[in-house]
Amino acid sequence: MDVLKEKYSITELSTTLNVTDHALRFYEKEFGLNIPKDNRGRRYYTTELANVMYQIKAMRDQGLELKAIRKILQEENIIKPKDISIPIPTEQLPAVVSKRIEELSSAELSMILETLNGIKEQLFNNVAAEFISTREHISKEIHSSKLELGACVENSSRKMEIKMDKHFQEVDRYITSWRERKNTSLAGKLKKLIGK
Repeated sequence: MDVLKEKYSITELSTTLNVTDHALRFYEKEFGLNIPKDNRGRRYYTTELANVMYQIKAMRDQGLELKAIRKILQEENIIKPKDISIPIPTEQLPAVVSKRIEELSSAELSMILETLNGIKEQLFNNVAAEFISTREHISKEIHSSKLELGACVENSSRKMEIKMDKHFQEVDRYITSWRERKNTSLAGKLKKLIGK
């Protein structure tokens, strides 16, 4: 591939190689290529990286599998071998962790401990702040409810007093009316008795 430019955008390179942008990103990830980005975060391919992509594309066109391409690129020191990590069985995990802790220097352990203490303190402060905020909110709600209840009780008491006053006035009128009738009836009976 004759490369005339120093930089290629992903679109320019995909057009030149007749592959999709997705294929280029797949090759980047698959072969651990570090593609630089400009200040806007867009990928750009240097002449060297464009040539690597051309070689990958040419080998794929010849029908080579990804493993074979990776091996060739590693042999030519174009890419570095991938770190292969083997999962640790769960039952061996405590022993592996203990061994790793022993390997750590005291400075590393101090730094880890300091970080964990910082996280613990931050969590405590967050929980304390949330507790205080919740307590204040509940306190305001209780105070507001007390005021509403007090106003409701006072309003009910006034209504009760008004009703009771009306009832007492009715009872007073009834008693007064009853006394007047009784007195009138008694006076009439006395007149009849006296008048006879």
